[in-house]
Amino acid sequence: MNNLKIGYSELLTSSKVSSPVFSRATKAVINLNTYKENLLKVKETVNKKVMAIVKANAYGHGITPLSIEAEEVVDSFGVAIIEEAATLRNVGIKKPILVLGYVDSEYFAYVANENIRVTLYSYAQWKKWQEQIFKKNRLTNKPVIFHLKINTGMNRLGFKSEEEMLKTIQEIESTKGASIEGVFTHFATADEPGDSLITEQENAFLEMISKIDKNKYIVHIANSAYALNRDSKVPFDMIRLGISSYGMLPDSKLENLLKVKTKPVLQLKTKIVHIQELEAGDRVGYGATYKAKKSETVGIIPIGYADGLLRRYALNAYVLVNGERRYFAGRVCMDQAMIKLEPEDCLEDEVVIYGEQGEEKVSLEMAAEWSNSINYELACLISERVHRVYVK
Repeated sequence: MNNLKIGYSELLTSSKVSSPVFSRATKAVINLNTYKENLLKVKETVNKKVMAIVKANAYGHGITPLSIEAEEVVDSFGVAIIEEAATLRNVGIKKPILVLGYVDSEYFAYVANENIRVTLYSYAQWKKWQEQIFKKNRLTNKPVIFHLKINTGMNRLGFKSEEEMLKTIQEIESTKGASIEGVFTHFATADEPGDSLITEQENAFLEMISKIDKNKYIVHIANSAYALNRDSKVPFDMIRLGISSYGMLPDSKLENLLKVKTKPVLQLKTKIVHIQELEAGDRVGYGATYKAKKSETVGIIPIGYADGLLRRYALNAYVLVNGERRYFAGRVCMDQAMIKLEPEDCLEDEVVIYGEQGEEKVSLEMAAEWSNSINYELACLISERVHRVYVK
């Protein structure tokens, strides 16, 4: 098994590492080339404009380096909140940014000057923006650019009334200082093969946009699951590419159904920092939930639930050491966890939490099944104290 050992220090001193390395053993290693290749592969396959969805710190991967890497190959960026849009502008991202969630109308001058698009989802919301435009248009010569969201069945944000939508469009088009660039909707079950709600939503969207000149606007309806799993009955111009750009599945059920298979961008790694010998009957961790049945060895790894490793992993999850599975011993702690070792395992051996080692792998999809969660959540849970190491 020695040929499977991976030198942790070798990884950190590699000339390919482009970010400073600090002392903590626990790292998220993120491949920027893989991210860019995923974006290009999808764009070429679907032959549509691509909006890179980089909200939630790029699904835990790091909004700044990934967005800088993506800018030359994507057409725009999608974020959830105005602060994320500001982060992109502050690091020099020039391409259009759409804030998919709520933006307060007080930010009128900022979004206009910074070329940030605002999601508009009700007539009442428009009236607040209209008030700001009339009050503050002396602060900028640039318009506020809106994308209108239509509620077709998700029942979060969006125009549900045709009358309200048409009235809003008419008022915007007659208002100096405001314009509409796009119309869109979001599907509740795009990752559920054969679900009938998506057809209902498609029909509802087609009905709503039949009343407007859709050729004037960018139409975008497709997230990763929809773009890569369905032949759409709705004509659209752009996809909102999130989960698949990071090499994760929209849902495990779609593994063999997607038009494009992308590669995972992130690996989460640490190392064994202490080895503890147990006698039969010794207990391990909080609650003393693990009891050694015979003489055993456990390794202590410096990663815990404060880093994003779920406490309930201890029930049936495993990590990789020397290319083989090593199961948890006892509950995951806030800052540390304990794993059962084999004789060939040594102090400072690399431990893969998510990623590949030898012929084995632990994917975020596997971890999601172990923890009754989803891969999106697990990626986003990797906390800021886990240093991101970016490689090419």
